[in-house]
Amino acid sequence: MNTFHTTLRAALRNAGFLVLACGLPLTVAAQAQNTNNDQNSNTYNYNQKPPRYTGGSWTDHLVLEGGGGVTAPAAGTQKYANTGFNVLLGAGLRFNNRLSLLAEWNFNRMGVPHSLAQAQAQVPGGNEHIWATMLNPKIDYARSGRFDGYVIGGGGFSRQLTSFTAPVLVPCGYGYGYGFGYGYGGACSGSVNVAQESSNQGMFDVGTGAEFRFSPYSRFKLFLEARYEKFYTPKRNLPPGYDATLVPVMIGIRW
Repeated sequence: MNTFHTTLRAALRNAGFLVLACGLPLTVAAQAQNTNNDQNSNTYNYNQKPPRYTGGSWTDHLVLEGGGGVTAPAAGTQKYANTGFNVLLGAGLRFNNRLSLLAEWNFNRMGVPHSLAQAQAQVPGGNEHIWATMLNPKIDYARSGRFDGYVIGGGGFSRQLTSFTAPVLVPCGYGYGYGFGYGYGGACSGSVNVAQESSNQGMFDVGTGAEFRFSPYSRFKLFLEARYEKFYTPKRNLPPGYDATLVPVMIGIRW
C-alpha cells in the first residue's frame, strides 16, 4: 500500500509539472498575442484614413460653402471694368470620395473706369454688379494628408447691372447749435445714379483649387480657388463689354 501511495504521488507530481510546463508557454504566447493585437489596433486607429462621407443619411453627404475674394477683369473686359470683389455661397451633395455637385450663387462687384463713364454718361464713375447662379460638378483629383486638389466647372444664368453715378452733397449730422436750435450741421459727399443699364445672359465657369482639412477627422475645410467665368453679354459699347470675362479668386470654408 505504501508503495502504491508513493507511486501515485509521484505520478501526480510529474503530471503537475507537465501541465505547468505546457501551460506556461501557452499563457505567455496568448499574452503576447493580445499585446500585439492591442498594438496593431492602436496603430490602425492612429493611421487610418479620415472618414469620407460614407454615412447612410443624406445629411452625411451634404456640402455647404461660403467665401469671397478679389475679382479681376480679363481679356477685353479690362477696358470696361476695374478690379473689384466677389462673394460665393453654395450647397450640394457629395456622391463619393471624388465627385460632388454644387448649386452656387456668385456675386461680383467692380467699378467703371473713369474714362468710360465720362464718355458714356458724362459722369466721373460708376459700378457694375454681376450675379450668377450655377450648377457645378466638383472633382477631387489629388489627395495628400489633409490636402485635396480639385477642379470645378459648369454654367448657369447671370444678370448684370451697371450704374453710372455722379457725386452730390447731402446734409449730414444733426445736433444743437447754440442760439439756433436743432438742425443739420453740414454737408457730406454722396453719389446719385444718373443712368443704368442691365442684361440677362447665360454663362459658364471653370476653375481649380485646393482644400485643407482643419483636422484629420473634421469635415470643415479651408479652400483657396481661382476660376475663369465667361458671360455672354450683348455686343455693345457699354460695361461690362461684349462676352465679359472675369477671374475671381476666392478663399472660404466648406463643410
